[in-house]
Amino acid sequence: MDDAPVCGFCRSQIRPNPRHYGREGFHFDSAYAACLYEGVLKKLIHQYKYGEKQNLAPFLSGLMADFLNDNDEAISGIDMITFVPLQPGRLRERGFNQSRELALNISRPFDIALSDTLEKAVSTRHQNELARNERLVNVKGAFRLRRGADVAGKRILVIDDVMTTGATFSEAARALKEAGAAEVRCLALARGA
Repeated sequence: MDDAPVCGFCRSQIRPNPRHYGREGFHFDSAYAACLYEGVLKKLIHQYKYGEKQNLAPFLSGLMADFLNDNDEAISGIDMITFVPLQPGRLRERGFNQSRELALNISRPFDIALSDTLEKAVSTRHQNELARNERLVNVKGAFRLRRGADVAGKRILVIDDVMTTGATFSEAARALKEAGAAEVRCLALARGA
């Protein structure tokens, strides 16, 4: 495909993530990452997120959809898809929420409603600037349910672009469960170290 945003060679360099992540010490029920955050994929995510290459969203979410097709336990029985929100200032800066775009492209082929359920309760530093222990503290209490969002009794899949420690997913899951969500699974495009 000549108009594809990523060439065949680059696609072949993207490695799938071989395992899922348990919930020990976290608020989510399970967490998954479609690929490893390295090499070509790391560059593509950076271009998508910061380089204004939003045309990469279908390709990147396609990697996540492929993962879900191969790992039915991650999507089976899900009632609603949501995403990790950005701080209002970051959203204005960037012009879009990369996780929302990925979530939208996942919700369509799986025919699961996308819901804007969470908002940032407090400002946080960029997680990628922090050490592991600082990341856990940085996002503590960072999310709350949006006014009017209804998650009671729902099984929810939370989408984000990159997972490192799992702290962001855990805090998003905590807010959803405190609002009555029955189950929270999480899916990132890539897993970093």
